[in-house]
Amino acid sequence: MPGAIFKQCGACKKIWKTVDDFIYDSNVRVLWLQVIPGHPDANCIIFEHKTCGSTTSILTPKLRHLLSREFEKIDDLYGTNECNNHCNTRDTMAACEKKCVNAQDRELARLLVSLKWGD
Repeated sequence: MPGAIFKQCGACKKIWKTVDDFIYDSNVRVLWLQVIPGHPDANCIIFEHKTCGSTTSILTPKLRHLLSREFEKIDDLYGTNECNNHCNTRDTMAACEKKCVNAQDRELARLLVSLKWGD
């Protein structure tokens, strides 16, 4: 029986056995955070597998352990008047200072971008 894997590319079938193998692969690039309004545990970070040009996503709950702090469970401000609309754009990875349930995943995406900065 084959060993457990963290992620497999749907296009070229490349296998990453661990989250670290995936995150530190120089052929994997962070593209954006996809927020699912009202369902923060369905938020995804979208990555490009540069080797084959495909995209793949990972649910943010599978990566939140990488954050150095805990976030309190608060309201989902996505799409409200209080929202900064950072999660609505792919053009910037600006930090969100709002007390929004999606702020933790925004910080997670920024962390992953910083880890990949040299790639």
